[in-house]
Amino acid sequence: MSHENRVYRPAVITVGQEVLYGERPNDNLLWLLRAFERCGIPAAVAMVLPDDEVVIAEHLAFLVSKEHHPIFVSGGIGGTHDDRTRQGIALALQRPLVRHAECFEILARRYGAKFTTQRQRMAWLPQGARLIANPLGAPGFFLDSVYAFPGFPEMLHPMAQEVLKTLCLIQTPPGRKTLELTLKIPEGEIAEEVERFAAQHPSVEIGLYPSITPEGPTVCVRCRGLKDAANDWEAVHGFLQKLEAFHTVVEPVHEVPTPL
Repeated sequence: MSHENRVYRPAVITVGQEVLYGERPNDNLLWLLRAFERCGIPAAVAMVLPDDEVVIAEHLAFLVSKEHHPIFVSGGIGGTHDDRTRQGIALALQRPLVRHAECFEILARRYGAKFTTQRQRMAWLPQGARLIANPLGAPGFFLDSVYAFPGFPEMLHPMAQEVLKTLCLIQTPPGRKTLELTLKIPEGEIAEEVERFAAQHPSVEIGLYPSITPEGPTVCVRCRGLKDAANDWEAVHGFLQKLEAFHTVVEPVHEVPTPL
């Protein structure tokens, strides 16, 4: 598969009722978002969906229609009654579920006499799907722009890393840089200045992140962009230093390390 001239607009979906109910933190979503950020292509969309094939299909079909690629989906590809991701992906891509012969053989060898009807369900994949190797359990699979992974972090992390390598995203990520400044003021006091600067420098991504602290309101001004864009960063430094000069500083201008 050629990836030349591919425009990447990643989307991340995690599936699981327990996350929606607030019973479990969504560590998989956070890990996947950081993985794409490290590759220099932050996710454009992130979703948490229930164990419902119709809901999964609806949202997935929308992402595909908007040409998001790749779309990483974690969770819901096991063999229990509430694992509905396979069905949702098949419905979204308008493919029937069929028994994948290679997947069935892998699972049969893995489980032996314990290859129950429920475990056999994991071999029923959208027609045309290809496997993602999983040394610890059932394979994941991919079809078109959609990549499906187990929800277990011990499986998800190495499998997703391998897919990112296959997509040539890990080897040559563009260098990115983030600078931020925190001021002891409400965000509204600098909103006009920031909006004007953002309009003049569209290649710099600028976010305002306000907080209310016991000492009063604060706002973090965070600027992101390509590390080698020297002209942009010269302008950013000048702008942030100007804000420092006219407002009370909580944290001076500093570079934010890339999340691990």
